Amino acid sequence: MTFISPWLAVAGAAAMALPILIHLFLRRRQKPIEWAAMELLRRAVQQSQRARRVERWILLVLRCLALLLVGLAIARPATVTAISMNQPVVLAVVLDDSVASRAATSSTTPGQTAFEAARTACIESIRALPSGSLVHMFTTSGSIEHTSEAVLPDRAVAMLGALEPTYEPSRVRQAVDRADDALRRMTMPGRIVLASSFSRGAIDTEAQVLPATKATLEIRDVGSDDTGTAAIVSMVQRTLGPQSTGSITVDVAVTRPSHEEARRRIPVTVTDVLTDRAATADAIFIEGSPRAVATVTLVVDPALTEHAWMATIPSDRQPADDLRAATISTVSADPVLVVDRERLDIDEGSSAQWIERALEPVAGMGLAHRRMDPSDVRPGSLKGSTSIIICRPELLDAAGWAECSAACESGALVVIVPPTDETFVEWQDPCAALLGPGVTIRRDQVSHDPPQRLQPQQPTSPITQLIASELTELVAPIEVNRSVVIEGPSTTLSPILVMDDGTPMMVLATKGRGVAVMFATAPVPSWSTLATKPIFVPLVQETIRQGEVLLDAGGSVTIGLGRLPEGTTELRPIRGSASQDVSLTIDPAGVIVGDEAKPGIMQAITAQTASAGSSRTESLVALNVDPAACDPQRNDPARLAAWLNQTLTTPSSAVTVTNTTQSSTSASVWLLVAAALVILTETLLGRTFSVPEPKAT
Repeated sequence: MTFISPWLAVAGAAAMALPILIHLFLRRRQKPIEWAAMELLRRAVQQSQRARRVERWILLVLRCLALLLVGLAIARPATVTAISMNQPVVLAVVLDDSVASRAATSSTTPGQTAFEAARTACIESIRALPSGSLVHMFTTSGSIEHTSEAVLPDRAVAMLGALEPTYEPSRVRQAVDRADDALRRMTMPGRIVLASSFSRGAIDTEAQVLPATKATLEIRDVGSDDTGTAAIVSMVQRTLGPQSTGSITVDVAVTRPSHEEARRRIPVTVTDVLTDRAATADAIFIEGSPRAVATVTLVVDPALTEHAWMATIPSDRQPADDLRAATISTVSADPVLVVDRERLDIDEGSSAQWIERALEPVAGMGLAHRRMDPSDVRPGSLKGSTSIIICRPELLDAAGWAECSAACESGALVVIVPPTDETFVEWQDPCAALLGPGVTIRRDQVSHDPPQRLQPQQPTSPITQLIASELTELVAPIEVNRSVVIEGPSTTLSPILVMDDGTPMMVLATKGRGVAVMFATAPVPSWSTLATKPIFVPLVQETIRQGEVLLDAGGSVTIGLGRLPEGTTELRPIRGSASQDVSLTIDPAGVIVGDEAKPGIMQAITAQTASAGSSRTESLVALNVDPAACDPQRNDPARLAAWLNQTLTTPSSAVTVTNTTQSSTSASVWLLVAAALVILTETLLGRTFSVPEPKAT
């Protein structure tokens, strides 16, 4: 047995002598004085002296033992591993193969990636195993467990040589937990080797710390690049929604480390994967800013409704985040669909009439639209509709709500306006279900007296981004007399416009590949002044235009995190997409099966079963990495040590640290329990051995 803090063990042993020294130095030496009754007392003392001498030795031993046990517990004893005794063990290798491991290390080997360095460290640990040892293989992304049972070291080395880094985020906690569970099922002693660069992308030190393991945990830090790299974090359409022109413009956002001032200009190239057309623009950083935007315009074929684009920057030490794919719509597949039933008995006009005026203020100018009666919303009736505005939600039956929800899930914009008439028809729950999990809509309408106004400073929203500079003036004259209350978690609902009391007047939610927007007040004069104020036309048009821009973003899936729409069965490479050369299988939950996903454009194949038979539909999907998971910068050493639940110095390349936290903690607990029992025994015996004072007469 050894100690994590051996000097504390020595101090505990030295403290054991303290009661003995106190006993020796504080003994009272009395000078005998003869007096008449002394002989009687001497006889009484002689009879009990031998018994009391034994009692004193027992108490002294117990007090010394208590101090020794406390000192040993503080010293944290740990058992010597089987490796040191040259006995066979089961080694669980946890290799970081996440997208962060694609970054180049700061090692002396030119061009060596963190994955290659970590794999070399794992092979070194396997080669050093005693004869008769076995190996389990685990990785931190994708298929975590690579061996259902322990294999021979040579087999493990061959498996390591065949592995490649993925484009998925790191899941170190899950990998170590799986490795620990596998070793618990083994009869041989176990050891875990975790090899990683421990960069910011690989380890989130803000998350819960790595739990202690039953087996000994050995850390192999292969180092990472401290300088950081540039990355593309987004590519969105800049134009006002769907266009019928022969060109389209996108904004490509690029980030760089805040301390890196040398690179002020980074060229960004955008390529149309289908036509091979390309254009380049510079992302220019202002001093002290870590973010810049390059605006790129590319000529497109107006006849096409969907395009596949790839943005790239010059390759650096982390190439995984130097490209980003996007699918972009250029022409709406159908005019805006307004779901409403015509009414002639409303003097102030219906919600649909006001919305149609905002969509097309002048005949032939604006956004084309058409109407559909709520009773006509049936399976398949909304196919091809990109934007749907529901003005009479109370008239939709269960089949109608199911069709609207399916349209939104598959990639449509659905805008909902509350009914203007009081109704006993249940519409709130299916409407809340369309908006997303955790959303509720109260049954009763709320009347405001005096009328509610809107907050001068409105939240940032993609719907209002192009009118944000004028938004304070535009919302100032609006008064809301009546509204419905929409409630939901911030992870589901995003406010677009907010009233003075903090309740939302307009909210945004995403559902599958689609977008849902809901007004809390109806655009009629009896409910609010919204429809009669200058904000109404740009607000309605921006809701449609920017909503369809968001639909393009809905076609982007983050590798390892995002899910594809329900029913998607396969992703196929498209013509001209060189980054992806294999088809990908999708499980029923919408998750990509296997570790072969790469950034690029894929064609989603969806098998749909109908009453008349089956058909196949296809759409484009952009696969991208999570930029945060690519960050190669080093973690703060103190925070990393806390996350790993170890006492570490500054990590450096090829440093190996053994974690004996769990074994030492359990031993310390038992020693403290034993010390407490000794102290309790000493207390009870001390009270028993003590001579009671004579009672007063």
